[in-house]
Amino acid sequence: MRISGGAILIKWWKGPPVLVIVPSERAIQLRTKHARGYPVIQIPRGPIEARTLEEKEKQFLVASGMPRSLVKSGRVLAISREVANRFEGEREAMARLAKRLGLSQRDLMQLTKAKYELNRFRPATYSERKAAQGLRALLGCELPKKPGRPGRVAMQDHSEIHKDADRLRQEGKNIDQVVRTLSQRYSLSYSYTKRILEDRSTAAESTP
Repeated sequence: MRISGGAILIKWWKGPPVLVIVPSERAIQLRTKHARGYPVIQIPRGPIEARTLEEKEKQFLVASGMPRSLVKSGRVLAISREVANRFEGEREAMARLAKRLGLSQRDLMQLTKAKYELNRFRPATYSERKAAQGLRALLGCELPKKPGRPGRVAMQDHSEIHKDADRLRQEGKNIDQVVRTLSQRYSLSYSYTKRILEDRSTAAESTP
């Protein structure tokens, strides 16, 4: 089954987030009035390994306040442990920094929601285009040319990736599993991650 739309990671419960495919042509309801807690939303970058929900996971989401119709639509998917860990790590680091800047969790939720809606906004008039441009400048929110496009890492971060790769190999993972795990952990494409690891191997072979 092929479902079109933009991907977001979201949670307002204790536990891993889920991946939701949001249609671009219309708005959908993500929470019911029974939902509790502030939703945390992230637009993912890089590859995401996802799977269909198990029945107990569907029941948990409905009990947590996600509309039953959305859960049954096939637009809600479970994600891998690596993606969930990355989501939590980035969320916690951002929350610590935001607290230092005087921003609450509710403030972050409102800013995230505003940036997401602003990226979906399509202005129809000159004044709306200027207003959207001003808000993007204020929020530091540039409309991406390719939403969800994998990123790049600085050269000094390559050593950390290599160390993680060594640990994964010691755990018994093969090269494909290592590359897939690291590409999700660092929000990178599969080919780019593999090239980073191959560059190290090439350098080691050329060293006398």
